[in-house]
Amino acid sequence: MSYISINNVDLNRIKELIKAAERYLGYDSLYIWNVNINGIIVQLRTNDITLDTLWKENWHPAAYDDSLRPHGTIYAITQAPKIETGIYYHSETRTGIVFNPESYEAVRELGIRIVMDISLHQKHPSLLRGALVDINGEGVMLTGKVGSGKSTHAFLLLDMERSRIHSNDLFTVKQLGGEKGRLSTHTCERKFYLKNELSKINPRLRELSRKCHREDDHFMLDPWWIGGSEKYVDTTRIKLIFILQKRENEQSIAKRLTKQEALNLLMESALGLNPFSEKNEEKMALLESFLKDILQFVTCYEINTSKPIFQVQKRLHEIILFKEYLEPETSPRTQEVTITPVGLDDILRKVKDTVDSLRGRSNVTLLDENQVRSMAEEHGTRTVFGNYNFTSTVKNRSANLTVYIGSSEVQQRNLNQRQREILRNLPLTIDEVHKYLERAPLVSIERTMGDNSLFTPRCTLYVSIQRREMVRLAYMVSQTLFPPRGGEPHLQLVYIPEWQEKDRQILVFPEIGVTYVLGTDYYGEAKKGFLRMAMWMAKKRGMLGLHAGAKIVRARSRNGRINRYGMLIFGLTATGKTTHTCHNHGLTGEGEGIEIIQDDVIFLRPDCSALGTEKGFYLKTEGVTPEIQPLIYNAVTKPDAIFENVMVDYLGNVYFGDETLTGNARGIMQRDDFGEYRSPTVNLPSIEELDGLIIIFITRRNTVVPIAQRLTAEQAAATFMLGESIETSGSDPRRAGESIREVGMNPFIIGDESEEGNRFYDFVKKHEDKIQFYQLNTGGVGEIMVKADDGTRVVRQKVVRVEIPEMAAIIRAIARGDVEWTSDPNFGTQVPARVPGVDMEKFNLNKYYTPEQITYYVQELKRERKEYLAKFPKLYPEILSAID
Repeated sequence: MSYISINNVDLNRIKELIKAAERYLGYDSLYIWNVNINGIIVQLRTNDITLDTLWKENWHPAAYDDSLRPHGTIYAITQAPKIETGIYYHSETRTGIVFNPESYEAVRELGIRIVMDISLHQKHPSLLRGALVDINGEGVMLTGKVGSGKSTHAFLLLDMERSRIHSNDLFTVKQLGGEKGRLSTHTCERKFYLKNELSKINPRLRELSRKCHREDDHFMLDPWWIGGSEKYVDTTRIKLIFILQKRENEQSIAKRLTKQEALNLLMESALGLNPFSEKNEEKMALLESFLKDILQFVTCYEINTSKPIFQVQKRLHEIILFKEYLEPETSPRTQEVTITPVGLDDILRKVKDTVDSLRGRSNVTLLDENQVRSMAEEHGTRTVFGNYNFTSTVKNRSANLTVYIGSSEVQQRNLNQRQREILRNLPLTIDEVHKYLERAPLVSIERTMGDNSLFTPRCTLYVSIQRREMVRLAYMVSQTLFPPRGGEPHLQLVYIPEWQEKDRQILVFPEIGVTYVLGTDYYGEAKKGFLRMAMWMAKKRGMLGLHAGAKIVRARSRNGRINRYGMLIFGLTATGKTTHTCHNHGLTGEGEGIEIIQDDVIFLRPDCSALGTEKGFYLKTEGVTPEIQPLIYNAVTKPDAIFENVMVDYLGNVYFGDETLTGNARGIMQRDDFGEYRSPTVNLPSIEELDGLIIIFITRRNTVVPIAQRLTAEQAAATFMLGESIETSGSDPRRAGESIREVGMNPFIIGDESEEGNRFYDFVKKHEDKIQFYQLNTGGVGEIMVKADDGTRVVRQKVVRVEIPEMAAIIRAIARGDVEWTSDPNFGTQVPARVPGVDMEKFNLNKYYTPEQITYYVQELKRERKEYLAKFPKLYPEILSAID
């Protein structure tokens, strides 16, 4: 079904029809009224008082002037039994005639036809047909064929916060200037011509419809009556177009359109934007150009309204509420791609032989930990604590420039363009690196990862000191790993910080235990370089490398017994993993306490024991204070600590909260400096030697994720796979608040990620009777964030934070068994009803959101999670189905 069909006629025919119409317009039956539609004057001449009344109410009146000549004229004749019913139009004279119309709709369509025709004739198209709703200052247009539901869905959108109706069927649009330009819209209709069935969608419309002028199946509504200026606006900036279509055979509700797809749909005559049934190439070209200009400023979706109204509305709300339409257009999902460098076996052999030979070369100086410390401190800044601060040029890991090289088992999927270039140039790069290693001054240090009899990789670092201060990298490695003991496997890392910046890259050869770090001086590449290779080797030996802190907690239960639990704390960077690993949680009662084991990476064994890796903990120093993190502050201010990119003034004063140099300032603190809180060993005992194991997944979200949740083993495995957090404004202001996900909260996994999730589930499921699983949200709740015109995200409602002491109290209560749990209606988990010492009502979502907002945030998060897990078809079904 389309808009009313209008017959185009020639000049002779229109003259005949005018003559016939005039016979019915006598002195006492002639109603004449001029209206102004977008500056175009259209006159109605009719013998029907109802049509005259509706015409006057529908449009704004033209200026009263006897000498004013209309741009176009409509004759509307009723009660003409001798004349065949029909609607006719002559374009050159802008004359329309309708005989015996069934409703006012035919008269209205002729008026719109005249106005659109004239605007195109004047080569100044400016009219769009569709409903327009202003939501929070941004215009949302709904257009579609008659019967597609545009008015219904437009009025239902008025249930959203800060929503106002602008137009029901026709409005003007023009482009305004400025650096980027924008589209400004203005109303054409004085009142809205609405179907009676629309009054059924809410009581307010039903009540108002009774006060309106009406005909059999329509009524004429003054939009001001809906709610004054709170529900009606006469100008807005259009940002989004929904093209409503009934697609019975399609399952999806919304499809984002390319600009060409949107143009093709908008040019269809059935949408009413194209008024021409006859071929008129010049006017069609004008209309197409006008629509192309519009599409530069808006995002278009095709909406399938064959689905139930509530489902369609839900999807519209999601697109609007979560600002999906402001996201950059994404290209179709890239198929998984791997690149095998030409001559891979030859490259691996060259790399292994070259690195193995470095130790005996004359340009390589072997140093012990005392020598590297003495040499490094010459290039650092001494602080008031007696330790040293070093400043790097590069202040973050170069993850997007890191490639894994080897068999298909270790290769990455979906490489970015720069990674592809790195692989294509690999043979040349390797040759250049090896030639350089023959001449560059290198220092080397030997260390051991771990302290056990089962798996202690030997770690050898070679670093170029072409820039003498780069010896600090060897010093930092010496303060992180254990003294050399000749363990296996042998892992070797070659560091060339002075490599050209344009060719910066990290080349990882997991199967031969070698990593090349080129063109960066950031210490994190060395630390994670060794750990990444070790996690791969551990996996091949039946273990599972985890990006998690480990500790022992001793807590008094309700029955007075002291329980000794192992605790693993997972978390992405900046979520609080180290903070809570190195916190005593207020477990200060008699017999209570903690024993800090590790803060970053452990190797989990099938019996749920774990092997530690490091003697020095690498932490973000942002916000470290003696009041909030006393254990960490005490350890990081000892003489054996090392600072990297921390703000230190010329007197040696330290400013942990100063982010002038970077928001990623770091430090290395010694495990031994935790004193009484240090575990005697870096290894976690098996679960049989403990009263149980507490596994905590830390996330940082700011909207509807509960502060604490108790999980099943299946939910825990799914949470492990999801590895959730959010982007911060410091990392990318345009993506602030967006979800980020890393399987296992571990960006350093090599190989099949599904295998990681399945193995984790196998390990913990076997012992689930002695394991407790939790997810803790160190962010908060209540935040509302919107996108600004420049794409940055702006906080409209601030998050209510969970403070470190509050989270410490929650962990303390978990360890003591003092939490009262209740079912969560949103995520199918259990959440605290009561926690001693914490006001949980502070985090009640109903204090910050409407029920509708809660539903949308929850459903959006669930949708994201399901879509993410669907990327791992090899996961066990019980993990895939754990997200409700």
